[in-house]
Amino acid sequence: MNLNLRQLKAFLGVAHTSNFTKAAQQQHLSQAALSASIRELEAQLRCRLFERTTRSVELTAAGREFLPVAQQVVDALEGAALELQRLGDAKVSRLRLGFTPILASNVVPELLEEFQRQFPLVQVDVVDAAPTELLEALEADRLDAAFGAFARKRSGLTQLQIAPATLMLVYSDQFSAIGERIGWPQVFDYPLITLNDRSPVQQLITEMARQVEAEIRSPMVVNHLETALGMVEKGFGVALFPSFAQAAWRRYQVRASEIYPAVSLGYFRIMKSGKEVGSAVEGMTQLLIQRLHKPAAAAG
Repeated sequence: MNLNLRQLKAFLGVAHTSNFTKAAQQQHLSQAALSASIRELEAQLRCRLFERTTRSVELTAAGREFLPVAQQVVDALEGAALELQRLGDAKVSRLRLGFTPILASNVVPELLEEFQRQFPLVQVDVVDAAPTELLEALEADRLDAAFGAFARKRSGLTQLQIAPATLMLVYSDQFSAIGERIGWPQVFDYPLITLNDRSPVQQLITEMARQVEAEIRSPMVVNHLETALGMVEKGFGVALFPSFAQAAWRRYQVRASEIYPAVSLGYFRIMKSGKEVGSAVEGMTQLLIQRLHKPAAAAG
């Protein structure tokens, strides 16, 4: 006996449509080719699978018994083929991914465990750097993809939003009078731990200060949001964070307030234009999307 996938799919097509013409069209075959596959299958099984009349096509008793077996075999073969294709796509010696530090330290380690289960043949090199440094590394082909908050889209790079976010005020118990919501003019009444001017977050803060005609009173300037969190926890001031970073601030003894009107800052996947999104990069993207879209209570 020498059954093949072509014969089984031809049988399933006719069984599901009860029509040779429709089944042939769905499988992009001529009706003669499909009929030949059915005849070959019946010859090998030594039984008729269909009762054919001028008006209808119906399964015989043997055909009804064979139907679930054929379906199971086709599903198993196609599933195995897809899995082998996925593993084949993932065969890269190294995948170079860049992340901004706040998520590289708080979210990425957890995601890498799941990623390695899904893509055991892929070795990931993680680069944690500021957004401007990640963009430069992409342009120089030192990264396959980068993930972070990028203020402006650069030519030559493609940008996919992963998680929308807003800026939130993070503070310690020392400033507990702030409450759950605060307006932008009032934000600048507090000592604000700021980032360097290259940070997209800081650029938004500076723009908002200009719009509300407020002065930024900064007791210190730091390079990383994680450093700002430590300073906030010790009461040196307050700080502004994108809401997708709550997995980080929930590890500290701090609180967070919404700011109105809301100011958006998206988290993006950036790649070089024309570069193919392989299954491994897409896999990491989907893991990040799932993680960053979790409800706030589950994100810390």
